[in-house]
Amino acid sequence: MTNKLDLHIHSSYSDGTDTPKEILAKASSLGIENIAITDHDTIRGIKEEKEAAKKYNINIVNGVELSTFSLMEVHILGYGFDENDDRLNTTLNDFSEKRKERVKKILDLLAKQKIIINEEDLVESDSIGRLHVANALVKKGYVGSIPEAFDRYLGTKGCAYLPSRRITPFEGVEIIKAAKGIPVIAHPLRFHQSKILNDLIVGLKAHGLGGLEVYYNTHDEQTKKELYALAQKHHLIATGGTDYHGKNRNLELGSVLWEPDNITKSKLHLK
Repeated sequence: MTNKLDLHIHSSYSDGTDTPKEILAKASSLGIENIAITDHDTIRGIKEEKEAAKKYNINIVNGVELSTFSLMEVHILGYGFDENDDRLNTTLNDFSEKRKERVKKILDLLAKQKIIINEEDLVESDSIGRLHVANALVKKGYVGSIPEAFDRYLGTKGCAYLPSRRITPFEGVEIIKAAKGIPVIAHPLRFHQSKILNDLIVGLKAHGLGGLEVYYNTHDEQTKKELYALAQKHHLIATGGTDYHGKNRNLELGSVLWEPDNITKSKLHLK
């Protein structure tokens, strides 16, 4: 196995704590040669990422993670797309506005519980979300941890939960595909465990699905084997990454070890 790549990373442009420049510096120190920063619903960090990559001689794969929903939440990773694609950027700008609206409403719901979190209390982000609110709840002493913030207030059973308005998984796949990218199902373990992953792949492949995230921090060796076999069955590339969020998640950059096969290397232009 190798520790030369990480294709699932979040920066401070969404809900990570490290800037793209800091991520590149860390990747270089760890000997990681290929990375994709896959921020939630934004690609505004790509310019900074590419500038830093020149200094560290690291291969960059354009990345994003789209939040989609139909009967359930499905995250779609996108790789190698044209970052100047009009439809992609229009969609991401719309995402940004919807996220801001949702957070304002969540803060209003919290205020009704006499929990005062102001917009100024939130870390600035191009992809603001519940995790930013959770961090503010911890910082202001309303809860002791991020999990508690979600359990009591922000999760689906919390008093300040508000469903998000999202595009469908079909639309997410089509948008990435139209931007000349490769759409990939992110962290598919729960779909695999509930026996619906094969049907999800079949449905999304008709719209341009190109890959499956086989290597991930919650996947044991048997799961990896089963997911890889499923990817081969449907002629999908097999990707992987840590889902690194800096201090917001206890995972080290590049800690998911995997060796991409030749098809994945070729399609993603990896070293």
